[in-house]
Amino acid sequence: MDSLYHHSFKDMMNDVVAGGSCCECGSCVLVCPHNVIEYVDGKPKQTAKESASFDYCGISEGVGCDVCAAVCPRLWPREPHLKGVTFGEDQAYEGIFGVYRHIFVARTKHEDVLERAQDGGIVTALMAWARETGRIDGAVVSAVGEGDDPCFPTPKVATSVEQIKASAASWYTYCPNPLALEQVKEQDLKQVAFVGVPCQITPLRKMEYIDPSILLAAKKKPQIVARQRGFLKGYQERIAFSIGLFCTEVFRPELMTERIEQQMGIPLTEVSKFNVKGEVLIYKKSGGIETIPLEEAMHEYQRPECRHCGDFSAEMADIACGGVGTDRATIVVLRTQKAVDIWRDFEASGQVEVWPIEQNKKAWNILQRLARRQRERIPANTLRSGVDAEMPQYSPKEESVAAHALIAAAAKQPADLDACLDAAYLDAPRAREVVGYLAGMPIPGEPPAPVGDEKRKLPPPPKPEQGGASPGWTPAVGAA
Repeated sequence: MDSLYHHSFKDMMNDVVAGGSCCECGSCVLVCPHNVIEYVDGKPKQTAKESASFDYCGISEGVGCDVCAAVCPRLWPREPHLKGVTFGEDQAYEGIFGVYRHIFVARTKHEDVLERAQDGGIVTALMAWARETGRIDGAVVSAVGEGDDPCFPTPKVATSVEQIKASAASWYTYCPNPLALEQVKEQDLKQVAFVGVPCQITPLRKMEYIDPSILLAAKKKPQIVARQRGFLKGYQERIAFSIGLFCTEVFRPELMTERIEQQMGIPLTEVSKFNVKGEVLIYKKSGGIETIPLEEAMHEYQRPECRHCGDFSAEMADIACGGVGTDRATIVVLRTQKAVDIWRDFEASGQVEVWPIEQNKKAWNILQRLARRQRERIPANTLRSGVDAEMPQYSPKEESVAAHALIAAAAKQPADLDACLDAAYLDAPRAREVVGYLAGMPIPGEPPAPVGDEKRKLPPPPKPEQGGASPGWTPAVGAA
């Protein structure tokens, strides 16, 4: 069980990459302090020593590192085990779709955004407003830009309102947004919004909450600890807030190149955007919509890596958004107090329409079903993958105790250890206890599991006073 508290590079390369669960987010490559791995054909590849095995890292097996494995979303702790450190006792409500403070439906009032956007245009409109008001100096997005193949977005850093608006819409092919954080660092942007699918949001929370005591090692000097700490924590410290996108699956490139372009005869240059509403909707620049049955798309073109994800609704994000069951509108889930504060000001700007979730029961029910189905679909994997129901909640304090125990017998002088600890934590508080419930405990208000052929009962939508409306909603406003 020691490896639960300090995964290694070897664990990641064998259990995740070779094991087939790597989601291709690129976070491990982003945070590697020693240029051991590169992003090659969508996967991390050991390129530091060509003659060495794919799972060999000289730093990991020498002085110690493994920052890459610490942030991997497919290794423990996963989303259910991070709830304690992310939300603590300050958890307002919880549903099968995660912890939340408010859930409601919204739509931007800006027609130029709504025309390009996926559903209600909320993600784009919120980031544009945040840039206009100076809350952020940029945003990490995925977009098809100059030099990109049609329908294949790449990670971008949008620093103007125009660039943010140009990034509207989803393309349903995978784009490793975390890699754009390197551009954020190069441009020295201090506060950016980050938009990504759930498997890209989880690494950000791990960068934030994984205790830096994992960097301690008997042979390691403070300057090495400082460098590794900078890569473990530095990128996340530039993120003002995160927006997670609801996501069931992402499709393989062949959906575009083979099914749409070759079989359907639709040039990808003529596709304006995509959506999924019970079927794949292909919007053409010339007008009109073509469709592909969703069952066919999922069976033939779903990425196999997506089957290892149990997080449909971006449970670790500050704000989660998706268009399931809505008509030109977005379900908005505010999970953190930071999100509530941002949204309250955004709504007060008058740029958005809002409705309580109980007025959109269809959307609520579909959200329940999709979130549950995704939680239950993760295949069994190794102990380190964290899919066992008995896995513990992540505790920075226990992480710290385990890290200290590993070097207790080493001949490291107390002064040297203190210098390494100072380099690891900087001004951050030292390891603390997790306050909160354990992963796997019953969700409050969750109906009992069905018996036999009985149909599962869905919980009713929460009332506005129970978190089922936006922070600024009032009956008068809602009626208008």
